[in-house]
Amino acid sequence: MIAARLALAAALLVGVAAGTVPPSSAATAAGDAVAIRLTAMTPLVPGPGDTLTITGTATNTTDDPVGTVSVRLRLSPTPVRTRDEIQEILAGNAGRTGISVPSTTTPITETLEPGASVPFTIAVAVDSLGLSTSTPQVVVLGVESIATGTLGSAPTQQGFTRVPLPWFPDPTAVDPTRVVWLYPLSSAPARLAPSVFLDDRLGAGVAPGGRLSRLLDAAAAAPEGVSWVVDPALLEALADMADGYEIEAPDGTRTPGARSLDAASFLDRLRALPATAEVTASAYADPDVVALHRSGLDVDIALASTTAADLPALLLGRPVARGLAWPADGLADDGTLEVLRAAGSRAVVLSSASLPPPREIPYTPSGSVELATGSSPLRAVAFDPEISALVSGTRRGLDPVVRRQTALAEIAMMTLELPTTARALVLAPGMRWSPAAAGVTGEVLAAVAAAPYARPARLDELLAAPPSDVERTRTDYPAAARRAELSPEYLALVAAARRDLSGLRQVAPDATGGSVSDLESALTRSESAAWRDDRSSGRRLVRDTNAQIQGDIEQVRLLSTAPVTLPGESGVIPVTVGNDLDRPARVGVRLVGAPSVRFEADDVETVTLAPGQKITLEVTARVIGTGPVEVAAVLLTPEGTRFGRPVTFEVRSAAYARAAQWVVIALFGILVVLLGANFVRRRRPRPAGPPRDEGVSS
Repeated sequence: MIAARLALAAALLVGVAAGTVPPSSAATAAGDAVAIRLTAMTPLVPGPGDTLTITGTATNTTDDPVGTVSVRLRLSPTPVRTRDEIQEILAGNAGRTGISVPSTTTPITETLEPGASVPFTIAVAVDSLGLSTSTPQVVVLGVESIATGTLGSAPTQQGFTRVPLPWFPDPTAVDPTRVVWLYPLSSAPARLAPSVFLDDRLGAGVAPGGRLSRLLDAAAAAPEGVSWVVDPALLEALADMADGYEIEAPDGTRTPGARSLDAASFLDRLRALPATAEVTASAYADPDVVALHRSGLDVDIALASTTAADLPALLLGRPVARGLAWPADGLADDGTLEVLRAAGSRAVVLSSASLPPPREIPYTPSGSVELATGSSPLRAVAFDPEISALVSGTRRGLDPVVRRQTALAEIAMMTLELPTTARALVLAPGMRWSPAAAGVTGEVLAAVAAAPYARPARLDELLAAPPSDVERTRTDYPAAARRAELSPEYLALVAAARRDLSGLRQVAPDATGGSVSDLESALTRSESAAWRDDRSSGRRLVRDTNAQIQGDIEQVRLLSTAPVTLPGESGVIPVTVGNDLDRPARVGVRLVGAPSVRFEADDVETVTLAPGQKITLEVTARVIGTGPVEVAAVLLTPEGTRFGRPVTFEVRSAAYARAAQWVVIALFGILVVLLGANFVRRRRPRPAGPPRDEGVSS
């Protein structure tokens, strides 16, 4: 049983991570000529003396009209035996066609045209169904359509839908399962800067009928029946929107946002939660923690756990617990869990499919597991992916009533596995789950609150109680989850922007909050797991945030420098620095020559520039050798790292030029002396020689 359930849970986990789960044939077989779809089934928790009422529609899926259409209820005499069997029954692979209940035959139309639908209602006294008066169980009902396939033929079954029904005639017969429902409120963090958003998806989400509004609607009847998990980034964005905001298009143009009142109304609804409702804050902007750890950005994980940590309590005006980590899809590796523990997390939400119990355990253990991750304790809040997919609506192919009843049947069967031993079941839809309608979620909540086989429990109650005594071993981190992560290349862009922002923080820190803090929060938002499904928006957020960072960095700059000639081998080079920020800036200056062996200069110690101030600094330098040297002037942060873009200019020394001049003069003088000596020598008269012997003739 456990092996089959683990295989199904793993398949569901992959399906939920991808956003879809393969359709089930439970609701309507593909070949049904008159398909049955259930729209309501009351009461939510039927008991002795109640009247069971089922409503729905019958639809002709063929190209021909069918006649004499009626519907009828069927009941299987064999109850469900295990949780694993529920899915087999709904898929039509485990029988349970049941026995017809004649008193429920209900004619609905004489002729049903192709593609046409007709509503129906079946009402039956529960006591007339012959259910056990003492034994709790989950039974299987069937609703069938009966009609003539072609007009004039004999009526036959034309469609059939199975629906499970928990039946607990004696409310005291079992110890109910404690259902801890983590109810997340989060949205893609598309806030670029204060009062500026990349899109208006959040505005649409909090508008009437929007995704987030439907979540509040679903829990309105039982706000204390769930453990609210709120994203501080969502609350921050809503408070910003409520004061007025703009939407920035990709080309940079901005238009006023139109959902300020909806944002304010949504916040008011959250503030109106009962004082006894449990509220816990998740990490800021739902970071993709496994991807961050794999990219060496552990500091960013810690930063997300502390960013705007006090904001939820301030905005909601109530105590808000902290220390809950929720990796994407409830999956994490050992290294990430250790980082989360070190960052102060007290509990981490994980899928129970990644924490399987031993195969020999014939029951579902509690969803509270102690993790061995180091010296400090860390509790895994292990949610059931199957039931979570049912209550969140990500389990496709089931009509709302069958989906609701399947979820309740799963909970009831968990209780029946150990009827006198209460365990905890954790439900955790995805951080940005979108219920198709509030109905099913609200009905499951109401049923859990009213059913004898379940009762609502809180997250703090789960964490305060001892963990499950069933030893579990974590499975390997799935390859599909690794492929879904934010890419290392993307996170490298974020890391580079963070390094630049760190320099800006050193040079021009905010006094209280301000632009640097806003930019840091924007980079944290760019690391959200929400961008797994919208990578282009994530890249745009990184790009636009980095452009703001570079814009601020360029406000503290070196002004252009003309070529400099030192009067001697050493001299002073003037360097002008300007600060156009709205706050003081602290920088030093370093001159670097190329080649470095020909240039030496002392660093200028850190100086403070007031907003709008320009200052000229004198740098003592020495040039070695003749010819110009290319020098780069670089600003330094107070910690000695480079800041901003360098400015290059030429430096030469006049000392070598003068030395060369004296050499030339000296050589010229020597040349003049030599020429003069030669001239004098040529002009001097020669001495007279002895008289020439003329000879005598004979």
